[in-house]
Amino acid sequence: MYTLGYDFKPWKDAKAIAGGPAILRYIHQAADEGGITAHIRFGHAVRSAEWSHEDACWTVHAERTGTAECVALRARFLYMCCGYYSYAEGHRPQFAGESDYRGIVVHPQFWPEGLDYAGKRVVVIGSGATAVTLVPELAKAAAHVSMLQRSPTYVVTRPSEDRLAQWLERHVPSRLALARAVQR
Repeated sequence: MYTLGYDFKPWKDAKAIAGGPAILRYIHQAADEGGITAHIRFGHAVRSAEWSHEDACWTVHAERTGTAECVALRARFLYMCCGYYSYAEGHRPQFAGESDYRGIVVHPQFWPEGLDYAGKRVVVIGSGATAVTLVPELAKAAAHVSMLQRSPTYVVTRPSEDRLAQWLERHVPSRLALARAVQR
């Protein structure tokens, strides 16, 4: 997290490898401290954005989540931070012979409540962060878990707390401690 923290708000939490709730808290704190929370439009899904040369501004059409209400927002600057992620539809490749498979196919983004995989043979396709998180948890109850991946990945076990970074934070100026933590 030292390398992912904002330059203007260094990561200070004891856990260098933080979980989702800690990261979300950090982002909320940064937004609150920067005075921008009041300017964020939560609960809106962007449907389109159009540039007007005549007006030299963007018009963003958004839908308020949970309603069908559409709003138009105008801005002179538009910064897209969307990546490839979609809440509505996760990446789901088709596999040859999949229609012949008699088991259950589950996308982790749409994990069914109460899925019983105890004593079953499970294959996790992929080796990203979600797969690396799922495999050890699935292995606790499944009869056998395999990870199927295109290219090998390497996972190193590290403590979630960086003791050297914590020691440096207590004994040297904050900027120097952060610079050393980021280099590691």
